[in-house]
Amino acid sequence: MEALDTFSRTFLPATALAKLPAGTVARHVQVLRHCAGDRDAVAVIARCTTARGRRNVLMLTRNRLVVTSESAVLRRVSLHLNADLHQLADVAWTPEPARTGIQLGVTAIDGVRENFWIRLGSKAEMWRLDEALKQAFRTPLGVIEPARAATAKAPATATAKPRAELRLA
Repeated sequence: MEALDTFSRTFLPATALAKLPAGTVARHVQVLRHCAGDRDAVAVIARCTTARGRRNVLMLTRNRLVVTSESAVLRRVSLHLNADLHQLADVAWTPEPARTGIQLGVTAIDGVRENFWIRLGSKAEMWRLDEALKQAFRTPLGVIEPARAATAKAPATATAKPRAELRLA
């Protein structure tokens, strides 16, 4: 049996964390893989919307921010944004715990300002995305950890904090 490449090893846990439907993943995976390549580790996958109200999927890797767009009627997937992290300027995001989402704004290398609303399933997912964005854009080297499955289970004691089954390592 062949081992999975880095993209596949990290993409699958990221989609599980995002709770994306299998149909959505199947439609978007080829475009996302083409943009990231086989060796880039995926940190976060999330659904997002733009001001036009189109359904998008956002993928943050160690090196890239990729957003794909899906047409409403035919569900055709197209590339909306594909940029290296260092090519993005004026990156700002605002976590909104009351609405369980993050407002993300970036300026691409061509000067176009992009704004995304990223709605997440829980506050834990929102803070995980916030941490990934901090690692990508506020650390000196822009190092971001990939998404991966947790290998150790929490001890069953009353004082131990519960751990999520999948986590951003």
